[in-house]
Amino acid sequence: MATHQEIANVSDQELIERMVMSHGDRFDENFWQYFNEFIATGLGATPTIVDVGCGPGLFLRDLGCRYPGASLTGTDVTAAMISYASELTYTGMAPTLLVHDITEDKLPIDDRSVDLLSMVAVLHVLNNPYAVCDEILRVLSDTGVFILEDWVRSPLPDYLDRMIGDVDRQSRDQARRRLMGLFAVHNKYTVDDWLWLLRESGFTIERHRQLRSPHFCTFLCRRAV
Repeated sequence: MATHQEIANVSDQELIERMVMSHGDRFDENFWQYFNEFIATGLGATPTIVDVGCGPGLFLRDLGCRYPGASLTGTDVTAAMISYASELTYTGMAPTLLVHDITEDKLPIDDRSVDLLSMVAVLHVLNNPYAVCDEILRVLSDTGVFILEDWVRSPLPDYLDRMIGDVDRQSRDQARRRLMGLFAVHNKYTVDDWLWLLRESGFTIERHRQLRSPHFCTFLCRRAV
C-alpha cells in the first residue's frame, strides 16, 4: 500500500511531527463526547481494542487511560511510527505494536475476538478496500464496533482554504501547488460513497457524523446480521 509519506512527499519524521501536533484537534472534546455516548457504554472494563494504522500510538495511549484493563494492539506499515509508539507511557498493560500491512497479511488476531477496531485516515488510500473490510469483519466480535474516521469529498476551494489556513500570498501559492496532489486522494469518497461501500462490505452503519470539519466523517459500524 502507498504510505502517507509517499503521497505527501514527506519524511517519516515530518509525518510523525504533524500527527503529534494535530492529535488534540483530531481527538478533541467533541470526539470523546461522541465516543462516550455511543461506544464506551458497550465496551466493558477489559475490551480487546485494535488500531489499524495507529501512527505514533497516541490514540492507543488515550484508550489505555480510559480502559487500563484493555488488551491493546496497534499496527502500522511504518517502522518509525511503531518505534515512536513504543516509547510512549501507557496506563495498564503496554500494547502489542506491530509493523504490519493489512493489505498484504492477515492481522495476527483470532477470529471474532475484537471489541473495538479503529481505522483513522487509512482506508481512503487503499486500492482494494473490500479486502481490508473482509479482514476487519473476520476479527470483529459479534457485538464489536468498527469506528472508521476518514476524509470525505469537499469542493476544491474549501479544501485548499482549510488545509492552507491564513498565510501570505507566496506561501499560499506554494501550498496550493503541493496540495493539488493530495486533493484527489483526500477527496476520493463522498459520505454517501462511504455508506454504500461499508454496507456492501458487510457492515451496518449505526450512525455517522462530521465531528470536526466538513472534510472528515466518523462512521460507527457493526457486523451486519
